[in-house]
Amino acid sequence: LVLEGDNCVFDGMIYRNGEAFQPSCEYQCTCRDGQIGCLPRCNLDLLLPGPDCPFPRKVRVPGECCEKWICDPKDEVLLGGFAMAAYRQEATLGIDVSDSSANCIEQTTEWSACSKSCGMGFSTRVTNRNQQCEMVKQTRLCMIRPCENEEPSDKKGKKCIRTKKSLKAVRFEYKNCTSVQTYKPRYCGLCNDGRCCTPHNTKTVQVEFRCPQGKGLKKPMMLINTCVCHNNCPQSNNAFFQPSDLTSSEAKI
Repeated sequence: LVLEGDNCVFDGMIYRNGEAFQPSCEYQCTCRDGQIGCLPRCNLDLLLPGPDCPFPRKVRVPGECCEKWICDPKDEVLLGGFAMAAYRQEATLGIDVSDSSANCIEQTTEWSACSKSCGMGFSTRVTNRNQQCEMVKQTRLCMIRPCENEEPSDKKGKKCIRTKKSLKAVRFEYKNCTSVQTYKPRYCGLCNDGRCCTPHNTKTVQVEFRCPQGKGLKKPMMLINTCVCHNNCPQSNNAFFQPSDLTSSEAKI
């Protein structure tokens, strides 16, 4: 005896168990026992910022379903006060017909460049990774390098030192607060041939700070894994954004 699975309902249409359909040109979906599973038909590879393409973004092409990657000069991507970089979509999309929020396709921008070329700054991104599927701005602290007067090293004849690790454990400082833990962070080095070194691969960690009067707070902060040296140097330290208040637009990660 073969038992038939439950039908699926999507956008007012009824689909039989096992039936495949395309709700849009971008997705191929299948009804599986009352649940709808979808796979993207477009190439969703994420184009990370690099020396040859520091600000990639996807654009709609008239007459074509799938978006295409293009490389923009910096001035054209300053939208809403921060750099809108590549959108990232999940490889698979599971739709639970009983939960309308599951129709949400996740979109998350890359982190913008750090607001300071040395010392403590911050970067932002936009994501809808929340139950409401609403685009919200997130902020994280970042430090590309300390602001000490460091001269580019000519060690072994190199013109650029990409990544330097702090030789001693340090505590991060933010608004008169000091990190509870000590860290040995990696920094981006300096060049003596006109190039810039900026973070290429990073991670975000929660840093706990202890503040005056015994107060404490936690802030997401960028830690650098690797840096890259290139000629796409920012025109100024605040080339990306100049927020009026760091705390007013924060969202938890």
